[in-house]
Amino acid sequence: MTKAQEAWRFSGSVLVAWDGQVILNKGYGYANRIFEDPNTPNTKFYIGSITKQFTAAAVLKLQEKGLLNVSDPITLHLPNYPADPGDRITIHHLLTHTSGIPNYTDHPEIVLLRDRPVATADLIEFFQDWPLLFQPGEGFEYSNSGYVILGAIIEAVSGQSYEAFLHHEILKPLGMLDTGYGRREAAHPQRADGYTLDRDREVVDAVRTRLSILHSAGALFSTVEDMVQWDQALYEERILSTESVDAMLTPYQKDYGYGWIIDTLFGRRRTSHGGFLDGFNCVVERWVDARLLVVVFANEDDTPARKIARGLAAICLGQPYDQPIIKSPGKLDPNLLNDYEGVYQVSDDLLRWITVRQNELYLQTGDGPMELLVPETTDRFFFTWDNTMTISFLRGGTGDVIAHILYSDGDFFRAEKLSEADCPAFALPQKAVPVDPRILDELVGSYQFETTIQSVEVGFELMVTRLGNHLLVSMEPEVVEHMYPHSESEFFHREVDFHITFERNDSGHVTGCVLRMGNASVRGSRAR
Repeated sequence: MTKAQEAWRFSGSVLVAWDGQVILNKGYGYANRIFEDPNTPNTKFYIGSITKQFTAAAVLKLQEKGLLNVSDPITLHLPNYPADPGDRITIHHLLTHTSGIPNYTDHPEIVLLRDRPVATADLIEFFQDWPLLFQPGEGFEYSNSGYVILGAIIEAVSGQSYEAFLHHEILKPLGMLDTGYGRREAAHPQRADGYTLDRDREVVDAVRTRLSILHSAGALFSTVEDMVQWDQALYEERILSTESVDAMLTPYQKDYGYGWIIDTLFGRRRTSHGGFLDGFNCVVERWVDARLLVVVFANEDDTPARKIARGLAAICLGQPYDQPIIKSPGKLDPNLLNDYEGVYQVSDDLLRWITVRQNELYLQTGDGPMELLVPETTDRFFFTWDNTMTISFLRGGTGDVIAHILYSDGDFFRAEKLSEADCPAFALPQKAVPVDPRILDELVGSYQFETTIQSVEVGFELMVTRLGNHLLVSMEPEVVEHMYPHSESEFFHREVDFHITFERNDSGHVTGCVLRMGNASVRGSRAR
């Protein structure tokens, strides 16, 4: 852990326990960088999607009380939910991400709500009429939407708020007094502030989010020490029966149970889940056969939390692991960078993009983030956030790059480089095109967006300015994004799946714009 702090700037708290006996319990770095308050075992971290296992436990607790059954449809407990598909989607589907309900946090309009309190009913109304991605039970798609609905069901059945039910039925009985429903606007004592890295790899404050927007899908905070109580409770029937715990920890589709991922590593059964939130990256791993618990809570979201957890577990279980090391960039002829650029086939349904940006190489897998690659030697690079992960490019007989091999945690993954003819149209790297600066200047201004969610009057102003041959857009004063022209009206972000299309009237005047992320979009009107 000392090496992880030195090599990877780890900031957070870590706990390792054998059968409830703690053998490592320590904080690293700062909970607050300005005041240099240290992280400790009692520091409270926002744990994001680790919340889901507590939501699942609350559902199973209600089932044990005879107040619901996981085979119940949504509409049995939420009669105002649309009957089609609510009559066909069961609580089990929601718990296992097999409902087909799209994930609402992928929608750009959520930006409108993240800094304001949102009622659960309004949040559900936001996505309840969206078409299903697949028929219930016939696919798997991780969905925060499903877990927000579960929170509403818990409230409807118990007659208590989600927060109160968790406190009275789970947290208080277990003595988890440092775990609760998070509010960024509240002054939780000993709370860690969240940090992230900017484009220059400097640590900065993360964007703050009102956690009601995540509710039962990701709004809890906790400490590493409280997680020991939770871990032991799942062995000892202190909250749930063995039957309920077995149902929770049974893999259904894609190794997912009820709020847990269940898989095998090092020849042993592991139950785990991560939690990511702006400024926080957390993971809990339970190696149930060995009764080993590893908890890593970080208050910098670029931290390789899973890598650290896996290394700690490997030490305990006598398995090989990658030692955190400090690496310095190697020298590379910048003319070689274009050799690596292209689209690579990771699997039948997954592509990876390698692109050059300002004489630096970036990687993006699927719809994940753009990641900077640092040259180690010719044809070999390492990742900035985890320098033990490397990617090596392979050349054919003519010297052209034909594939790459990604190394991570002892495993090697090969991806073939696709020719342009073999690439789906959407997969081709987006290239900025030259646009007359006078046309760019016509797009400069303010655009007003408003939400349609009932009883929540929210909106934001998108400011557009020009910087050289591209645009700068900002939704908040401290968050400025660079957008590059794909045409005179269409602009793209180089790091995430984010696009802007400007609209004109018959006279050619700019009247508004459409923001698009994935298949979701929202329209705004020009204000001035």
